[in-house]
Amino acid sequence: MKFIEEDTVNDTTKRSKNEPAIPEQENDSAFAAEMEELKRDMHTAQLADWAQNNRQMLMAGVVAVLMALVGTSLWIEHGKSQKNSAATLYHQALVSSNDDDKRAMLELVIKDYGDTGYGSLAHLYLAKLGDREMHLKALIYGGNSAAELAWQARLDLAEWYLSTARVDEAKGLLSEPVGKQYEQLRHYLMAEAASDAAEKVMHLKKALDANSNDAFLKSRIEGMITDLGAAS
Repeated sequence: MKFIEEDTVNDTTKRSKNEPAIPEQENDSAFAAEMEELKRDMHTAQLADWAQNNRQMLMAGVVAVLMALVGTSLWIEHGKSQKNSAATLYHQALVSSNDDDKRAMLELVIKDYGDTGYGSLAHLYLAKLGDREMHLKALIYGGNSAAELAWQARLDLAEWYLSTARVDEAKGLLSEPVGKQYEQLRHYLMAEAASDAAEKVMHLKKALDANSNDAFLKSRIEGMITDLGAAS
């Protein structure tokens, strides 16, 4: 019996030594992968269940997005159409030889297309034909004009105030700075509005140092500085 038991133990020991051992790390990796897959399946099932239970809400959301996209597209097309119509009417006004017709068409541009750039251009043109102060103020304070047009309107109105002896109103408009390309004219007009020679010379020198887009104006400023220097 003892030999039989020893043989049995020896066979079992040999068998256990010959059989390949399964690495514990591989078992753990396989188990982790299976758990991840199970989690993904559960998550997908949860999403599908949620979508089924909230189908009406999702459909309403899709419809809302589609309506927003269609609305935006229509608004863009409407804006393009408005600009094209405004451009056509504005250019018809410019080529008209009759001032009354020109004025009527430009006023229609302002009435129907005032929120486009052509509305601002119509105000600028009508300032020469009609109520200068009203149209220039519309450009300055209307809020629809490009900054450059508002600056030009401010200087034009200040110049008109000076020509009609409304000096204080002109100074009020000129007290605010404008774009660099307009600073020369602003300081020149401030010199025109100045009450004494020293202030006049100060603004003329600032005008001379500013960007110049008008050779005639620059020459005039230089001449005024020379004259004021000789007078002093």
